[in-house]
Amino acid sequence: MLKFNEGKCCDAVVRRLEERGACSRSDTRWPEQERHEAPIEFAFKLGDQLFALEHTGIEPFGGHVEMENRAKTWYVPITDGLKGALGTTALYELYIPINAFQGKKKLDIRIIQNALIDWVKRTAPTMPHLGRGKGSHVGPTDVSEVPFKVTLSRSEPRRIPISFQIRHEVKDVEKLRAKRMQKAIDKKFPKLAHWKTDEKAKTVLVLEANDVQLTAPDLVADTFIPLVKNRADRPDETYLVGTFMSPSWYVWPILIGDKTYNDFVRDDETDHWEFDPAKLNTLTKGAAGPAANPDPS
Repeated sequence: MLKFNEGKCCDAVVRRLEERGACSRSDTRWPEQERHEAPIEFAFKLGDQLFALEHTGIEPFGGHVEMENRAKTWYVPITDGLKGALGTTALYELYIPINAFQGKKKLDIRIIQNALIDWVKRTAPTMPHLGRGKGSHVGPTDVSEVPFKVTLSRSEPRRIPISFQIRHEVKDVEKLRAKRMQKAIDKKFPKLAHWKTDEKAKTVLVLEANDVQLTAPDLVADTFIPLVKNRADRPDETYLVGTFMSPSWYVWPILIGDKTYNDFVRDDETDHWEFDPAKLNTLTKGAAGPAANPDPS
């Protein structure tokens, strides 16, 4: 299951700040537990400077976490239903719109799954064999009892470890990512701005991504920076923590003052830091478990 790791992501960023400042955290506070009027995740000092830190999990589009976490119910039955039915000489990929099953009843989902299994079994043998490096496809097309269009592709890669997989079609993903990011910004910035104004704290926003395909640091930076560059309440520092890799997690600077992720890359400065998640502490008592809630911000 995809999950967000609020506490450990916060610890990773704090450790980076400690390394940069050559001092250890002190006067640690948990404003949520204090019932503070601006309940950020974590507050602490480095030397005499107070820091206010807030975390948010980001999705490439609304509903992504729910979709991934329901894959066993929504998509595995289709894959299981096609095992042994497509041979071993080609890879077939079924393209389904994102969130295609969201909000549907179990019986309706089962009807759609069976219809797709039957359609792939009928369609795959009719697709031309074009040789390695070439591919063919059918669709986008309507399928009986399926309320959305689907596409089936056939290719012959050099290695064929599997014969079938499902891929999700995402239209206007940049707009969807920006919409999801704007929601997190509007929720988190006012809390951090309170600490900056009233508590004289340096403010830090920790973005967490657990999706490797659609939430890479350059994509996050390209979406986040235009949304915040003219906002007076933006945090002093924003970092992205990638928790989608194993065995290490990575922290990237997205916006530090006016310096962007692309500036760090272009100037040949260190543009990421690596952490072993097993050695990180869970600083908060928030969303450390599976992110069943489709709105993790």
